[in-house]
Amino acid sequence: MVELDALTRDFSGVVGVCAENLATGERVALRADETFPTASAIKIFVLYALLSEAAAGRLDLAERHAVPESARTLGSGVLLHLAPGLQPTWSDLATLMMMLSDNLATNLLVDRLGIDTVNAHIRRAGLEHTALGGRVDFARLAADKTALGASTPADLVRFFARLRQGQLLDPAAADRLLDVMRIQKYIEPLRRRLPADPYAREFGDPEPVWVASKTGSLSGVRCEAGLVHTPKAEWAIAVMTRDVRDTRVTSDNDAVCLIADVSRAVYDAWG
Repeated sequence: MVELDALTRDFSGVVGVCAENLATGERVALRADETFPTASAIKIFVLYALLSEAAAGRLDLAERHAVPESARTLGSGVLLHLAPGLQPTWSDLATLMMMLSDNLATNLLVDRLGIDTVNAHIRRAGLEHTALGGRVDFARLAADKTALGASTPADLVRFFARLRQGQLLDPAAADRLLDVMRIQKYIEPLRRRLPADPYAREFGDPEPVWVASKTGSLSGVRCEAGLVHTPKAEWAIAVMTRDVRDTRVTSDNDAVCLIADVSRAVYDAWG
């Protein structure tokens, strides 16, 4: 049993948790149906919409697109810091969006897909409380933490459970989505206290425990959602926070540590 009350009692913000053991159906929940800002975790659904559009033949993942100077935006990623003239594929941009949370790559993908298209795919996935609010725009985010996206822990877990059950994408596309999510280089917080090596697959080493996830981070907001796979069980998990008094941009931020503790508690119970 996962005891969430003791873990979250002294937390300096509001936390929501949902986890579902995909083998047994056992579920853990705390404020699972409350809405939280997703920050960059909404990029999960940009990736999902991209692969869905490609599967329907409306988009070629190998098509190259120039990165215009006007598209440059602040925040995480690498494209902002590279010389002009690059022509990455849509697949390249998706990898950068998930691996390094690249905001420039994200905005190019959102422009290509359209906000309405992304949200239509979210609705088709059966998620009623999740929405992409727009492009990455820090002026809007300063006024409204949900300007990029909002969701609930239950919706995020529902997405990964349905994905794993083959309800959302064909097996090849679903595997591709998880493959991209497994190379995230922001290896905290879900992985922080787990015996998972994010570089194992890259070097051809055994990987009995792996995580496919996406983090989200804004001042006062931290979250992460995805799948945790172990030899014993696999589960979908989402931990979301808001109104966190600790605004440090460090790995010791209260919310980062809490998400890591919750992830470990679930692992100890199921994995």
